[in-house]
Amino acid sequence: MNKKIILLFVVMLLCAGAWWWKAHSAHGSQVKKSSRSAQVLSLQGNILEEDRKKFESYFKSEVLQNKHWPEINDYTIGAVQLVNKTNARELFKLANSNAKSLTICLKKDFCGMEKRNDDDSYFDEAKTPGHIFLGRHLEILLESLRLYSDLKNDLDWELIRDLTDSENEKIQLLALEIIKDYDSRGSETEALLDIAEDYKGNAKAGAFEKIANRESLKDQSLLVNALEKSFSLDDPHTVISVVEKIKKMNLSETDIARVSKTLCRFKENGNDDPNWKMIKYDMKKLADLEKICH
Repeated sequence: MNKKIILLFVVMLLCAGAWWWKAHSAHGSQVKKSSRSAQVLSLQGNILEEDRKKFESYFKSEVLQNKHWPEINDYTIGAVQLVNKTNARELFKLANSNAKSLTICLKKDFCGMEKRNDDDSYFDEAKTPGHIFLGRHLEILLESLRLYSDLKNDLDWELIRDLTDSENEKIQLLALEIIKDYDSRGSETEALLDIAEDYKGNAKAGAFEKIANRESLKDQSLLVNALEKSFSLDDPHTVISVVEKIKKMNLSETDIARVSKTLCRFKENGNDDPNWKMIKYDMKKLADLEKICH
């Protein structure tokens, strides 16, 4: 009996020790994890602070002291929430001026961000913090114009047209949308399609979606021609991006059948080709590509 009691006591001690070690180990791991997270957050904060300082060197002191400067830099506030009837004109004036400054510094040295540090092995020249900041300014311009369309008379139209040639998809689309809605000289469908012709990927798909749904049969015919050309010549990523948006373009059955024929080239690599599979999947509710491309 005594031996059984002693054995039971030893087992209990071992279990207690194992539980303590596991709990202590988990706590230590959590502390280390929290410490690493804090270090990452601190590093991110430093990067954001460095970005801000680099931006500020390209702006005049009156811009930095403007009461709206903190709001423009606060990405937690969307442009739709930021711009209202009370501040729209002031924000428009500030954004109009800042957009030009950003465009200049992006062309010069990506607003001081060509390379963050010696360990920065990857740098996307189309998606720098400067591009993100410029995109936000274009959003502010667009929201201001939606409240007060007369502001279009003060817009730097030469700058907006230049920005349609940006390498950044968001900037391309925002510039095109401003032209489409507020430029009396360049808002025709043919002119907009000329702008979008050299776009790639999501930018081209988004452009076609914005240009679509015009009432004129001529405009619709121009869009269908552009879709046929895209499906015949563009790279698979661009074609798939456009196909994903085609449901929102309200094309007629005749137009769908017409543009679908130009997608048959993707069947040449066989039914197992991933691009062909994706295109068939996205088009299945609109057209039977297997039947069309038999």
